[in-house]
Amino acid sequence: MKLLFLIDNLQFFRDVFRSPVLPRLLAVEGTEVIVASTYSADAIALEFAHARLRVHPLQPPRTNWLTDLAYSVAKDLYVLERPDGSFAQKRLVEADQHERRSLAVRMTLARLLRTLGFTSRAVMRWVEGVGVEPDFDALLQRERPDLVVFSTMLPGVGPWLKAARRQGIPIVLSVASWDNPTSKGPLLVPPDHALAWSEEMKRELVHFHRLPAERIAPVGVLYFESYFAAKDLPDRAAFCAGLGIDPACRILHYATGDSALIRCNQEFIRVLQRLIASGQLGEPCHLLVRVSPKDLFHLYKEFEGQPHVTVQYPAGSGTLYGAHKWLPAAGEERERAATVKHSDVILSVSSSMVLDACCFDVPVINLAYDAGMRVPPWESVDRFFAYAHCQPALASNATWVVKDDAALLDTLRLVLRDRSAKSPERRRMLERLVGFADGRTNERWVAALRRLSAAKTPAPAS
Repeated sequence: MKLLFLIDNLQFFRDVFRSPVLPRLLAVEGTEVIVASTYSADAIALEFAHARLRVHPLQPPRTNWLTDLAYSVAKDLYVLERPDGSFAQKRLVEADQHERRSLAVRMTLARLLRTLGFTSRAVMRWVEGVGVEPDFDALLQRERPDLVVFSTMLPGVGPWLKAARRQGIPIVLSVASWDNPTSKGPLLVPPDHALAWSEEMKRELVHFHRLPAERIAPVGVLYFESYFAAKDLPDRAAFCAGLGIDPACRILHYATGDSALIRCNQEFIRVLQRLIASGQLGEPCHLLVRVSPKDLFHLYKEFEGQPHVTVQYPAGSGTLYGAHKWLPAAGEERERAATVKHSDVILSVSSSMVLDACCFDVPVINLAYDAGMRVPPWESVDRFFAYAHCQPALASNATWVVKDDAALLDTLRLVLRDRSAKSPERRRMLERLVGFADGRTNERWVAALRRLSAAKTPAPAS
């Protein structure tokens, strides 16, 4: 068996190199793995080395005006085809930020194209042979892998996937994040097969991307797998000592989001500081601010060393904002798991941290207001709670959604009195969105690739 992993994002980098999948795959004699990646070969060499693993550096694909134009048209058609998805909802929010007239004109043209029988899938198929990346095409001709496995649903991987499609090599999507099926728009090259997190995600892939249900295998989340086998994490005393937190204090964990999208991160920290300092929570508390790797680290320097506050930056390198090439350090996963486990409550606007928390049965409070800031509607956090990908989590009633400081105070008091509140709901949400909590996702993932490799048949065009 010969597999080619196309790695151009952090999630898939973690899935491949921070899980047991490579050792499990290469334990079988004759298996070969090629890693084609935009990450440096040196960074990959530090993660894993094996005689049957080879690394091929990828350069950013060349732009192609015809493909770009076709994708622009396909996006407009896709909005009409799937108006219930997060992608369509986000485009309407973005249109509010600018002049809606431009979007109105484009939507009028898209409606006309629909009456003529055009679809987003058909438009992308017409340019499927255009814009193939020649270097990657040559790599595939030389290596002839059984499968090409990728994870991002963004259009940047299109030129590479087109090369695989042209050569008849089956393409397998391993979905990276919970929001991707609803929020990433039309696929430039539909995969032949998909590895989903859960039955819920499988349903989304069928509905939003018309992938055949029989070609989607729910396998779980590689990213969360270590959470369910977290036996070597520090105890609470050791964890608190490492951060200089009094272990007698209750830990309020604020998980920041991308400050380019969430304007009120810093103001929420100030709100929580005031609640702690006022003594209104009824017991001593400490605020642990964990900064997202996608966030701007310098925005949190002002909180360092302040009373009742600890700022935790994720251990890693390459933290330039927008580069999306941040790499977690070797101990980052363990640090993150311990931080989630020892938090008494996790607060965030709206992020996948909701699911991290449920893995450890930690209560979650979603902050559905702008912390007193006056922001235009397209920047208000209200928009996140309307997106399609958030609805299953909200429908589960596994979190508290608060809309002002008074509700936040009341909910914090409730949660600090009873950490088990909504525990059954959290368990049900975990089952629905994560799918598997047995620590064996790597086995299912590898077994699925072995099965698909043995079949070696791409799906028929649809």
